[in-house]
Amino acid sequence: MASVRKIALEIINQVLLEDAYSNLLLNEVINSKQLKEVDKGLLTELVYGTITYALTLDYYLSKYISKHKVDDVIRNILRMAIYQIVYLDRIPNHAVVNEAVKLAKEYKSEATAFVNGVLRNFLRDVKPDLNLINDEIERLAITTSHPLWLVKMWVKQFSLEKAQKVCYLNNTKPHQYIRLNLFKDTRDNIMRRLNELGIKYETTHLNEALRIIDDNIANTYLYKEGFVYIQDLSSMHVAHILNPQPSDCVIDVCAAPGGKSTHCAELMQNKGEVYACDIHEHKINLINEHKERLGLSCIKPTLCDARKLTEVFEPQSFDRVLVDAPCSGFGVIRRKPEIKYNKKPSDIDTIVVLQKEIIDEAIKLVKPGGTLVYSTCTLNKKENEKMVEYILNKYQDFKLNKEPFEKLGFNCEGYLQLIDQINDADIFFIACFKKDA
Repeated sequence: MASVRKIALEIINQVLLEDAYSNLLLNEVINSKQLKEVDKGLLTELVYGTITYALTLDYYLSKYISKHKVDDVIRNILRMAIYQIVYLDRIPNHAVVNEAVKLAKEYKSEATAFVNGVLRNFLRDVKPDLNLINDEIERLAITTSHPLWLVKMWVKQFSLEKAQKVCYLNNTKPHQYIRLNLFKDTRDNIMRRLNELGIKYETTHLNEALRIIDDNIANTYLYKEGFVYIQDLSSMHVAHILNPQPSDCVIDVCAAPGGKSTHCAELMQNKGEVYACDIHEHKINLINEHKERLGLSCIKPTLCDARKLTEVFEPQSFDRVLVDAPCSGFGVIRRKPEIKYNKKPSDIDTIVVLQKEIIDEAIKLVKPGGTLVYSTCTLNKKENEKMVEYILNKYQDFKLNKEPFEKLGFNCEGYLQLIDQINDADIFFIACFKKDA
């Protein structure tokens, strides 16, 4: 079997050079290879650490490689080695260098002397002090490995203090939350089953939400048989804000993979109707899988372009409409650190156009007196607060509704940017509108 570092390098290459998703690829590799627990831990650390701090590692390396044309794979070998030297203290430096040279020899034998020289020179020199970077925004960007344009955007939209909080939060390890399927069984019974499996957890302010401590719930029968669904705590608030009732007709216009649709169905005790739409057939299949696993027959997976909803559905035919819009994803950087490198400012403009197209179509489906919820997993006022302004200015019969937020203990005017209000949960944005009767 290939060494852990070789496997890690292959994943890093696919993520940074081929636009693969780190979380999906890492899980796939761990599930397909017979790795010891200690090796799984090291693999995860190397992959997420190297990707998370790629720009910081490049800053450390720049002194030694700036005058050379460095192959992309060799650059990733150097990044992974520098990450171990700077951020991990349990691996001897000589072992890091030796393993990096072995990898270089395997991928490009003529680069072994270069890799060896760069790393030994780095070890010999005094490590650059990032605190000496004069410009505070540039220092924040380099220290936390975020593109400078993104940090500047957050500073301009919010403040330097908020940008600092977000950048450091993005580099922390995310926690796993589960949603108990209270349609299938009671909270006490499912918690008893967790106890019997020896799975440690903590309760939260949401009755059906638990935080899992250092366990992989997906490998248990509780997940496979639909007693639980893996979903971040912030994301679970969306269905509560939508507040679907058992007799309602509900539509989730951008539903895949189905977390919010299935949550709505559970809150409705599998009554009424929940239309779960997506434009991609393979994602509809994924929604169907979750529907069957959770035992929720009221969900109706529907292949549909959210920009053409009225070609499929009658206008004003839904009590509650959820637009969990495609977005830049800056709220889930902890889970997918490559997101911060893959997006450009121009991408945001394209996303905003798409979001408005979806809103303009979805809003037609809301009944008089009905509810519209708009949500994203990002931190960007163009996609969030400005979208609230867009809806209020263009659709005079829609008003912000703060009541569902108040029931959850949030003090706001009908929209909420979650950053750190919920401990250890993802960054999220939710807005709720009520249509005039």
